[in-house]
Amino acid sequence: MSFDKFFYFKDEKLFCENVEVSELARTTGTPVYVYSKSAIINRINQYREAFKEYPTIICYAAKANSNLSILKIFREYGLGLDIVSGGELYRGLKAGFDPKKIVYAGVGKTDEELKHAVEAEILSFNVESFMELEILDSIAESLGKKANVSIRINPDVNPKTHPYISTGLRESKFGIDMEDALKAYRFASRKKNLNIVGIHCHIGSQIMEVSPYREAVEKLWNWFLS
Repeated sequence: MSFDKFFYFKDEKLFCENVEVSELARTTGTPVYVYSKSAIINRINQYREAFKEYPTIICYAAKANSNLSILKIFREYGLGLDIVSGGELYRGLKAGFDPKKIVYAGVGKTDEELKHAVEAEILSFNVESFMELEILDSIAESLGKKANVSIRINPDVNPKTHPYISTGLRESKFGIDMEDALKAYRFASRKKNLNIVGIHCHIGSQIMEVSPYREAVEKLWNWFLS
């Protein structure tokens, strides 16, 4: 559906849905950010339709916009939350997200952030390294809990996007090389306070073609079968 339905010009005035944007500016002052709730719901429904035949939890990336009013829309429509920081965990819980629908990704997790997420009993951690597995196991043990983990595998795929937001190439700093992935899973399986629940992969942002995703999935699937 075209976004012209949600943002459009009428008599040379910009509207968001049925509200004149200049009137919002006069009422609230500037700068002001204007979002269309209908446009957000429209996108949510598109994702739901695409994955309706699969057992899926669709998680909104809080780093895109962690405004509480925006987060509450995604929560109200049944989505989970993808977070990359303790601050986003705090906001997600404040917005009412079920911890069992929160996934924690990112390379810069601090010990304190991991501790808060383990205490909250979130759905899963996407782990980037052997060291993070070690630290997470130790934190979970100290709290008398188990942490669910998916190991982030770097599939060495060119996402055909800007190099600064490419995260799936071998030379990028993200994830564990496929050659070391089995070793990482065996390492994690020996940790009493970790529970392996999946495989994680993220190859980049603003990807406008399907082929890089297809290549990444095929590589992961072939690795899994091997």
